[in-house]
Amino acid sequence: MPRHTVYFLSSHQHRGLMAEIWASRLMLPDWDIRSAAWHQPSFNDISIEVLKEIILEIPPVEQRVYNPDEVRQADLIIALHDAEFEQADIPDDLPMQKLVRWDIPNPEIRSTDNDEKWALYQEVCDAIAINIKQMEPILRSQPTQ
Repeated sequence: MPRHTVYFLSSHQHRGLMAEIWASRLMLPDWDIRSAAWHQPSFNDISIEVLKEIILEIPPVEQRVYNPDEVRQADLIIALHDAEFEQADIPDDLPMQKLVRWDIPNPEIRSTDNDEKWALYQEVCDAIAINIKQMEPILRSQPTQ
């Protein structure tokens, strides 16, 4: 059986990375789970530390910049964007039939205070976990190309 790919895209990969880690916990043998940034990728200590509060062992992940050709080949593309600030930032060359949009706040543009960012990332982590859990039946079903 061929493997399928889901891409979680976000502006700098913080939220996409969180989604990649949550989705990897589903142990989906038929799926490659990846994240990428449509701007310059960066890892954020706060987002990783918030995840470590819940997930003790964070799997290895890598920074990826958005590669249009690679992402277009994915079976499912999930764009995590802050609808208030990033709606227009989502790459416009994504195949609409494969695209799902999640309105997830971006703590990096909503606050400069680290304590407030921490609280925002906790909310983001919970929202992503709920969205991943809701996607689980789709990911476990037999995806079609």
